[in-house]
Amino acid sequence: MQSNKKIRKRYLITIGILLLLGVYFGPSVLAGYALTEHSAIRYTLPNEDGEVVFEKDIANKKIVIWNTGKLNYVKLLESPLGIFKRATNINPISGQTIDENMKVTWSGEEIEDEFYDVVFAAEALDKQIEKVIVSNEQDDRKSTPLSIVKEQSSIFIEMEVKDGFAAYYSKLPQGDVGSFSFRGINSDGKVVSFD
Repeated sequence: MQSNKKIRKRYLITIGILLLLGVYFGPSVLAGYALTEHSAIRYTLPNEDGEVVFEKDIANKKIVIWNTGKLNYVKLLESPLGIFKRATNINPISGQTIDENMKVTWSGEEIEDEFYDVVFAAEALDKQIEKVIVSNEQDDRKSTPLSIVKEQSSIFIEMEVKDGFAAYYSKLPQGDVGSFSFRGINSDGKVVSFD
């Protein structure tokens, strides 16, 4: 009788440990799904230690920027299965502007016919930059006035910079995806960085 209790106790302890390991390492094994937000962020690409330096809730999704010490990655978090979390649309923020005042990235993932989940992110390297504007106008030059940029764009997104980072998520029609310009704006409304 005593040995049955010991076997049962060992069995329960083993199952408990396996469950904890599954929760902790699950995303790398279970196609990116995890029970916790931290696991979904940490154990997806680049699968490196780091910290969340920016987060923003948008609709039923969340955008985070994960700083690994080498690169910053933007990740879109979703909960398609209710309690489980999953990081999708993962990209390094590595595209440096010519003037070296910002790093930018954007990516789109087709979610249904003619529509994409699109994530934009920027790292402001110049402390003057308080806002980042993303647009898709044809006349994409640094000197183009913002009023004309807004008039000529079907996409005109203003992202507030918080602690040096800005990010945004949008569901966009296929025709609006591609050829984006990023402008870093200072407190006076002047463009101090352009890509």
